[in-house]
Amino acid sequence: MRRRVNHRLTRGERGVALLVVLSSLALVGTVVTEFQFNSRVDLQLAFNARDELQAEYSALSALRLRALLLRNATMLNGLMSGLTQAGIMPPGMTLPIGQILEMVPVECGLMSTIVHKAGPSFDPKASHDNFFPGECMATSKSEGTKIGLNSFARASFASQMAAQPQQQAGGGAGAGINNVVTRLVTLLSNPSLRHFFEQDDKNGGHAESPQALIGNIIDWVDLNHTQFGNDVADEDRLYSHLKDSYKVKNAPFDSISELKLVYGVSDGVYGLLKDSVSAYVDSSTIELAVADPMQIATGLAMLLAPGVDPAIAFTSPGIPKLFGAIDQLRSFGGAGMGVLNVQVLSGLITQFGLASFFNTAQISQVFTDTPQNTWFTITAEGQVGNASRRIRAVFQAIEPQIYYYRIE
Repeated sequence: MRRRVNHRLTRGERGVALLVVLSSLALVGTVVTEFQFNSRVDLQLAFNARDELQAEYSALSALRLRALLLRNATMLNGLMSGLTQAGIMPPGMTLPIGQILEMVPVECGLMSTIVHKAGPSFDPKASHDNFFPGECMATSKSEGTKIGLNSFARASFASQMAAQPQQQAGGGAGAGINNVVTRLVTLLSNPSLRHFFEQDDKNGGHAESPQALIGNIIDWVDLNHTQFGNDVADEDRLYSHLKDSYKVKNAPFDSISELKLVYGVSDGVYGLLKDSVSAYVDSSTIELAVADPMQIATGLAMLLAPGVDPAIAFTSPGIPKLFGAIDQLRSFGGAGMGVLNVQVLSGLITQFGLASFFNTAQISQVFTDTPQNTWFTITAEGQVGNASRRIRAVFQAIEPQIYYYRIE
């Protein structure tokens, strides 16, 4: 007789089978979950890459439009100068063309409207019709208001300064260089920088004073090999004792970041100087039409009459009135139609009772009405979603040409 086989599983066997099934389900669930997670991450990375690219190109478009406006402003300034020389316009009559064009907003909404104006199906309320998605804007700042460090690179300038260190501003090349030195001294004499001239930096050295630091800057660009103010000392000696020694350049600055190589320029000093000095201009005066309030204040400090305490002069009740009037002129809300020139500034100084503090007779040696704004620093920013891009460029408006370009 054949034995009957019982195919029913015991309780232990059923438990093992259930455990195998549950383990398999957990494994499959983990794989599926990980696959979904990776897919979502890859999709989000693709979205971010798309947004980053759109943000970069939106910022680049804003930068190009700002450069176009600056190029047109330079051309119009040249046209106005030609009309004045030809006698068509009276001397001294100027229009703040640069200021007018600077007030034109450069941002994505405006650019999308301009691009789609010619399209018959343009719907300003539809987000998909925005040619420039997200947000973007571009601003510019003239290099003509900054301190031109390469002024020191002119032949014989260092020797002139060494021979006549106390020469006062009165015209000629020496006066121009003294203006540059005075502006640097004013900038570096900020009390918050005092510790940089008393403590060693990370390289184990420091400049003893603002004047000593300026001398090191002059040594970096001049053509001789002697230390500024000391004809028997080698200008390379300060750098030979560094851990990674090198020699001075004895040539003009190629960029402001090169200033970090000058002995005594620590990170803190560089942070203060980088937005106030330029390697692209070679001027000793401040272009008044495009100078910001801080630059105007620096120029006024250079005009202080002998014996006047700066603390008293700049806390005078007339100072807020002076800068308030300047703001009104630049907002085109005053009778001068937004024109701020040397003559107007001199009149404002007198009007608000500041003539006893500042020497207005020398104002044209510090400020100028001549357009020097051929070099500009353009900063453009674009943002799409969570992605953002920032572009900084140095633009020469006459050529026109971009000489420096950096994406952040």
